[in-house]
Formats: sequence, C-alpha cells, structure tokens
Amino acid sequence: MARGLPGADSSAPVTPELIQVATNMLGQKPVFWGRYFKSPTAPGDVEYRHKLEDPVLAHANIKVLPIARQTPNVAGNKAQGTTDAQLNVADILATFPQRLLAAQGGQFLVFLDVEGVSAQAPSLSVAYYTGWAQTLIAFSRSQTNNAVTLLPCVYARQLDNVTWHALVAAHANGVPCNGAWVARYPKVGACIARDFNSRFAIPPVTLPFHVLIWQYDENCHNDVIDLDQANPNINANAELMSKLILPPSGN
Repeated sequence: MARGLPGADSSAPVTPELIQVATNMLGQKPVFWGRYFKSPTAPGDVEYRHKLEDPVLAHANIKVLPIARQTPNVAGNKAQGTTDAQLNVADILATFPQRLLAAQGGQFLVFLDVEGVSAQAPSLSVAYYTGWAQTLIAFSRSQTNNAVTLLPCVYARQLDNVTWHALVAAHANGVPCNGAWVARYPKVGACIARDFNSRFAIPPVTLPFHVLIWQYDENCHNDVIDLDQANPNINANAELMSKLILPPSGN
C-alpha cells in the first residue's frame, strides 16, 4: 500500500520538542502542520501563535495548514458563514505578511473545521458553507488587491454524510470546495505511521473534489497531536503543498 506525505496537527503551539515527538511517531519529519485560526483577537494557545511558532516551523521547513475554527457555528445560516469567513481572513492576513503570501504563490487552502458529533459541534449546512466559502475567496481578494486568494476546503469525519451531501449540494449551486481532509481512525491510540487506506479515508458520498488529507490517529502525546498524511493518489505537491504557508523565519 502507498503512504502519503506525512503531516500533523495540534491544539497547542508547535515547539522543537513537539516536532521531534511527531517525527518519532511518523518515522520522518512532518512536512505540514495544521493549526487553528479563528479571529485576530481569539485568545488561548489553541489559536496559532505566530511569534512563537513562525521561527520553529520555518527552521524545520514545515508548512502551516490553516484550520478555520468556529466549530459550533457551521450548521448556521449564510450570514453567520459570511461573518466568520471575514474573521478568518482577517486572522490569516494579520498573521502572515502579504508580501510573503504573494511570493509563495498567493493561493492558500483553508480548512473549515466540521466535527459533526453533537449540537455543540454540528454537521455542515449548505447555507453556512455558501456564505463562508464565497466570502473567504472574495474578502481575501478585496483585502489584498487580488494578491492573495484563500481557497475553501473542509475537514470532517469520513461518515458525516450530512456534511458531504451539503458540500455536493453547494458545488451544484456553483460554490467551490478545493478539497477534503477526512478523519477516521483504524486503531485509535496507535500513534504510528500507517499506509493509506481508502476504506477509512474516502467518504461513502461521491465528492466532486479530491480528498487531500487523511487524519488517521488522534489525541497522541497527551491528547495534543493528531497524525495525518496526504492522499498518495493525488499530486500532493501541486494540490496541497504548493497551497500551504511556509512562515517567515523571524530573522
């Protein structure tokens, strides 16, 4: 079986020690790392802390995979999606210099966090996604004189068919999704690298876009790190890595 490019995501700031822990689990250094972006004023260390993390990730040559974190809202209406997208855009543009983003190609994926497990972490609605996705694109362009475009993607559980059907419906309405990050765990707590497994990584709903990433283990290293890999059946460099952000070194 094939194995895709290694990655990780965390609910805590990335440190050299955390990179080493992930490297030990994956058998090689991760090439991308998912971190959360909600708004420029969001408190706490779940949110990406660029002054701490930029130099660490830059030194390790690990790209940031932005996750839009307004998980309780994603079953809401179009207006809520619009408001949240504006905050996500403002957060990312306040974090990374526009000249750096433009120099890296100007187009970057942002994954909307959809958990689909409870009323507090619901599945996605077509209305919310429509407002969020359209605004993410348009507002990022308007704020940068078209130098930067943030591209909507979605993180969701493999068997969250409500979310996948919502994305199919949105696509039919002309609202794009640039890729999926799918979560399902063959053996929870194993915390080791494994081969790509389409039975766990590909949703049962036929999607009009690619699955880019599989999250195959969660809550490793005291519930801090999740393990990921790019889909080895896509052109991961073109579809994923070229659209993630290498932070400034801070030097």
